[in-house]
Amino acid sequence: MPVAVQAADAVAPPEPDQVFVVTIAEKDASHPDFGTGSKIGMVIDGVQGKELILTRGKTYAFRVESDVQHDLYLSTSPVGWGAEVLAQGVTGNFTYRGIVTFTPSAASPALAYYQCRNHKSMGGKLHIVNPGEEGKVVIESRVKPATAAGAAEQSPVSESQIKQKIGFAEIIINQSEAAGRLSQSDNAEAAAMYRQAQGKLSEAKEIAAKGDYAQAMTVVDEALRLMSDASRAAPDASQNGELRTHFAELMKGIKTFEDSYNKKVERLSQDDRKALDQVDLKKNHEMVMQATRLADEGQYVEANKLLVKVQRTLTAALGAMLDKSTIEYDKSFTTPKEEYEYELARYQSYEELIPVAIEQKQPPARALELMDQFVAKAKEIRKQAEQEAGKQNYETTIQMLQAATDHLQQALHIAGVR
Repeated sequence: MPVAVQAADAVAPPEPDQVFVVTIAEKDASHPDFGTGSKIGMVIDGVQGKELILTRGKTYAFRVESDVQHDLYLSTSPVGWGAEVLAQGVTGNFTYRGIVTFTPSAASPALAYYQCRNHKSMGGKLHIVNPGEEGKVVIESRVKPATAAGAAEQSPVSESQIKQKIGFAEIIINQSEAAGRLSQSDNAEAAAMYRQAQGKLSEAKEIAAKGDYAQAMTVVDEALRLMSDASRAAPDASQNGELRTHFAELMKGIKTFEDSYNKKVERLSQDDRKALDQVDLKKNHEMVMQATRLADEGQYVEANKLLVKVQRTLTAALGAMLDKSTIEYDKSFTTPKEEYEYELARYQSYEELIPVAIEQKQPPARALELMDQFVAKAKEIRKQAEQEAGKQNYETTIQMLQAATDHLQQALHIAGVR
């Protein structure tokens, strides 16, 4: 949910012992919850629903590259969906683009999960062990048996898996903070290993294009090893790396909010558009360009301040849409089904703006807990409503959807949107 944005003078979290990159993709048979819950799953370091072994006392960072509908949080629930939040030792829960850190302690459960706040069974297991016990954990096999007699032996690496792994490597080798640092490093050894990593990544892409996924996986793993070695050979000696990462996250966040804003404006009638104090997108673009120039000069603190201002402008405008009861859809219906579709769209509109309101208002932890309860209840009612809609009981369905939307409105009020 909320983008992990810190003030310039905020205390930095401890340096992580390990960083995991979290993306999303349509589940394949390798995901532990394939066939159940959401069709979309979380992918860690290129592996669908990867099980992780975490050691108490160490700090782990989850770099989340998702979208506003799929925010990551840590949980004690194997299903997720916003339930059973694991808060102790965790910072950044409910992040869809940013960093979530976790330092497990003696009080942490032996088994936890990384999950999606808004959808069921997207994530995977976190095995939490004491130092020295890492080798005692048995990771469940994901190999699926053949379903037809005489079926040809399947390659251990699928096209989907190698695409995800190459996508992950692309982020690490060509788009990460370390990539930017190494491309300009005066450390000859590190620079040479970085160029080798880039070459191996290109080689892996070529091999994958020819259909040899197993060999491509071997080569891309070598590329990532070289990248890791290069990073260790030339560690970041300043805070610029963190600030550059923050800058990139803010840029991506602005794009997400701007897309959401444009989509919602398109839904409005001409009168509603006139009644709305619309965002000056041209001015925002100018501020983004100014921030980009500052970043090019290495002035990331000032650049990030400008981007935060742009992001707040967009989220404030999205919040204002919630405040105007007229900003919805045309309410002329010719059939009960049309009214049902309107109420469903209205519900979805409020659901989309829950994460925006949280990012904008930054409610305290207790408020978030209360919001969770209203949102969970809204989803439960909506699920029941959809069952009634399948029976064409539209009058009942409409009333249920209205009740579900009321719960979302209550959640928004708790966040401070009146």
